[in-house]
Amino acid sequence: MTSAELQDAARAARDLAARHAPAAESARALDPAVARALVSAGFARHFVPHRWGGRDGGHLDVIRAVTTVGEGCASAAWCASVIAYGGRMATFLPEEGQRELWSGTPDTVVASALQPTGRAVEEDGGWRVSGRWSYVSAVLHSDWVLLVAPTVPAADAPADETPEHRRFFAIRRDELTVEHTWRTTGMRGTGSHTVIAEAVFVPRHRSFSATALEGSTDPARSSLPLKTVAGLTFAPPLLGAARSVLLRLADSVPGHDAEPSPTTLEFVRAAGDIHLAAETVQRVARDVDTDNDRARWAPWAPWDCVRAVELSLEAVGRLMRLGGSRSFSEDDPVQRAWRDIHTGASHVRLRPELAALDCLPVLKEASVRDHH
Repeated sequence: MTSAELQDAARAARDLAARHAPAAESARALDPAVARALVSAGFARHFVPHRWGGRDGGHLDVIRAVTTVGEGCASAAWCASVIAYGGRMATFLPEEGQRELWSGTPDTVVASALQPTGRAVEEDGGWRVSGRWSYVSAVLHSDWVLLVAPTVPAADAPADETPEHRRFFAIRRDELTVEHTWRTTGMRGTGSHTVIAEAVFVPRHRSFSATALEGSTDPARSSLPLKTVAGLTFAPPLLGAARSVLLRLADSVPGHDAEPSPTTLEFVRAAGDIHLAAETVQRVARDVDTDNDRARWAPWAPWDCVRAVELSLEAVGRLMRLGGSRSFSEDDPVQRAWRDIHTGASHVRLRPELAALDCLPVLKEASVRDHH
């Protein structure tokens, strides 16, 4: 699949998702036809290695495609991104584990939970995993789920919460219980429910250390820390939703031959900020794809993505005021996009205070260097 073909498929998925978006809100899950369209578009296989039939693709292509889907339905775009980056994380499994996931098809859908909860008790040949994991987006449409948990050497030992003792575990979805807990104001269609594991045995070949996602020197795998690419996972769906608000409210602005007005200024300012936000995230993705000098730009990647989302939030707020009361009608897609953007922006990986912590050491080092 070429970049152009991926974009064409994303546009088709966008249009289908837009038609099903109201139903997805009611069901708090994507329509199965939309979920299948996302897989057919190539999101699940995007980062899967060539040897398993995957695209082994880059970040720029997928974030552009996710943004496109977001123009029709932010929830569908969120799921598209989650399953793409779930596949990326699964590439850190040992070879035998990858074979189990992808030997039959590169379109295996992998959902994931990034918060380390539960516990994994080590035993002969693997671990026995138990616990609850919240906010597992797209889980209802997944084949496998990646769960992260602290490991313990024996059943009566306390869990070790330090990062080097956390591991990811690939578990078949049918070995887990899904508890329908996703009751939110926005992003309802993501179906980000809770999964429960009850003493599920996971063999060693279906697990990897969580520290692998903090940066790898293995040339066969991405060397980028999870926090560096997390913004690329969660910002593009919101940028697409912001663009949809812009497009839908364009008719409320006078044409170019009208007299200059505050309405025109506000609209252009909002449009410019949404454009700048998209360009910022695309630049991060382009750097990730092409620049191996991680020390130069990686600490700024989370901040740039967070700031892009903040720009979009501010722009959409101005656009909603321009649209007036009709923008808040229950049957208007604009208010759904508005709710989705605010809900999605609350994700922990889009919190500005955490992104700021990543930048602080770099700023301090530069300050000391410049001083001397």
